Amino acid sequence: MRIIEDIFPAHSSFAAPGTIDNIETLYANPEQQDVYYVGTARVVLTENLVMVAIDSPEGAKIVFQEDYETYLAAHSNDTTHRLITKSGKMVAFKRDHNCGCGSRLRGWNPYKTLGSSKD
Repeated sequence: MRIIEDIFPAHSSFAAPGTIDNIETLYANPEQQDVYYVGTARVVLTENLVMVAIDSPEGAKIVFQEDYETYLAAHSNDTTHRLITKSGKMVAFKRDHNCGCGSRLRGWNPYKTLGSSKD
């Protein structure tokens, strides 16, 4: 599993299929209409999967996980990453410039790797 992005803390927005006409108009902010916004989150993007987790009283909780088919990386003029899932949902996320202090998401390991006794 190759990690493409692992962003914490992150702002993220989600749009249902058919809600947004053009993915370039989806932004990771709470002001956009008909879009679900998640504030302090951790977004992990692999070669084919996106995971979004939030902090909960029980620890890290995955609130969104789905395979994607289109990914538009952030660039210098626009710091928002965007993707379209295989089911047609649109996701936008960007780094939050706060520190995320006190969140257990910083130490959360979503990679499910095992160490060997020789390491």
